[in-house]
Amino acid sequence: MSTPILIIHGWSDNYHSFEPLKQLLKSQNTVSSISDIWLGDYESMQDDVSFDDLAQGLQERIDDLVSQHKITLTPYSLDIIVHSTGGPVVRNWLSHYLLDVCKGDLTQCPIRHLIMLAPANFGSRLAAQGKSALAKLFKGGLENGFQTGRTILEGLELGSPFLWELAERDLFSEKKLYPCEADKGPFVFILSGTETYSKLKGLVAKGASEPGSDGTIRAASASLDSIKLEINYNESTKAHIIAVSQHNDAPVFKLLEGLNHSTIVPDAEANQQHPTLAIIKDCLAIKNATEHQQLRFKYLRENNALYQKPGFVNRYQQVIVRVQDNLKNAVVDYRLDFHVINDECAPSSWQKQDIPTQLEKYAHYTAEIIEKVISDVHKHSIDESYRTFFINIDAYEALIDELNSVEGKPYIAINLDAMPPVPGVSYRTDEFKYAPLNKLFTDNTGKHFFKENTTTLIDITLQLTVANNVFNLIA
Repeated sequence: MSTPILIIHGWSDNYHSFEPLKQLLKSQNTVSSISDIWLGDYESMQDDVSFDDLAQGLQERIDDLVSQHKITLTPYSLDIIVHSTGGPVVRNWLSHYLLDVCKGDLTQCPIRHLIMLAPANFGSRLAAQGKSALAKLFKGGLENGFQTGRTILEGLELGSPFLWELAERDLFSEKKLYPCEADKGPFVFILSGTETYSKLKGLVAKGASEPGSDGTIRAASASLDSIKLEINYNESTKAHIIAVSQHNDAPVFKLLEGLNHSTIVPDAEANQQHPTLAIIKDCLAIKNATEHQQLRFKYLRENNALYQKPGFVNRYQQVIVRVQDNLKNAVVDYRLDFHVINDECAPSSWQKQDIPTQLEKYAHYTAEIIEKVISDVHKHSIDESYRTFFINIDAYEALIDELNSVEGKPYIAINLDAMPPVPGVSYRTDEFKYAPLNKLFTDNTGKHFFKENTTTLIDITLQLTVANNVFNLIA
């Protein structure tokens, strides 16, 4: 039985860009079981339109098609292909549909295959620049009233509160959304290009020539292979760390060599030889969880072979940090440092006289983290309690190789220093102990904090402490 396909575009685009893909997919040489293909077309350039508005709009348009008997929303009856911003648009709609409309009944999930082309699942480095005066002039222009979709772009920024909350709803939910039912769907597939734009464009748009990206979206940001660490300093100065894993199956993730954010989508000049078409055909052919897993391992081997090629791009990871107090207030004025330490340094840099000496002992390794391992740090433009670190995994592994031969068993840990929001209120961060990172998991768990093509969330909670002059009780 044929399955209709819905194709959804990204920011500042429209459905016309995907008419060539529609025609190529409908050709008999590609996928013979396709019947109807619907092209989504949504408003991404109006400043006040939000992702929730788009989710509601998508639901209403689908309801229209259902009422006209053109499609159904019966379980697993729909395939969806998205590009770029279309990723979080559909994830947001699906989580609302399943949790709100279907009241948590995941067996009503309408999606069979969800194929993501360069999705902005954890944002884009270029999103913050989309709100600039130049972007309003050249991208927005008179046609769009010099608007560039401010609300959507804020949600697309690296480490945005919206994308964090979306991940908590569909990735770290108590319920398993991908797939909702093991052999039914939705089966998730993510494609990411490895070619950036020209260096000249990189001078104009910071990040357009960034290694580890397709010129717009980092491979690590496209991926949905994520874990979350909850680091809580509520009860003591010692970090209480909980590692939260997904209930979801790991998605299929495929690197496409030589394609950038634009060329990963077949254009009018493309033919059946376009590499994206072959991948889509493989994905649409998946019938159950076993086949999904087999394809994941096949593409993983191919990705690893690409990374072995001389001169190929390095591997990268994203780490997104959020810092709040115990009352859920954002902590925006803080400094998070990565250090190489050993167990003698672990208490705190302020608790023992000899600890600064130990820190100095490994200072040149800490400098390697700052200079080589951390490639970029981004503060969210609206809420600076969210920060995104871009980690060079190849540089990290080279550093670990060095540390393995150093006495004292050093490892990588983080330390936090937060400034009080007002006089008389503090977080006592001077007493905080270091939180280990690469020692979190033992080898037999199969988990690693540092891992390429992943985004790891670190949720830090600080205990608010108020002095007597702020509030006191007098007998």
